Amino acid sequence: MKRKLMIAGLVVVCILAGGLLVLQIWIGSSVKQNIRVAQQKYPGTVEDALISYMLDEKISAEGRTHEAIWTLGQIRSEKAVPYLKELYKDDPKGKTCYGKHDEILCQYEIHKALVAIERRGIISYARLNK
Repeated sequence: MKRKLMIAGLVVVCILAGGLLVLQIWIGSSVKQNIRVAQQKYPGTVEDALISYMLDEKISAEGRTHEAIWTLGQIRSEKAVPYLKELYKDDPKGKTCYGKHDEILCQYEIHKALVAIERRGIISYARLNK
């Protein structure tokens, strides 16, 4: 019985570890794709392209939020902090933009990006910021 429990526990750990690995690869792929999109429109460094993309009001607010702001948080862009803080309206829950993501930048996503940059989490895609 003890052996079966240990095997079951090991299987669960392996499944969880595999799931986390797949999630990390998926997020990394999304980060790379967003960087490509920004650099196609704005040549230059990764950060400069993403910041320019984020500030381009010709691009939909939803696109700017999901492609630039989220990615800047994932790559831990220190350079983006002043721009993000300028766009942030102290709404960590995103109540002001609820249902208006096609009109205004998501305050919740800006908050999450700032937190990700400032806290330096364990999983980082900062290596893609080259």
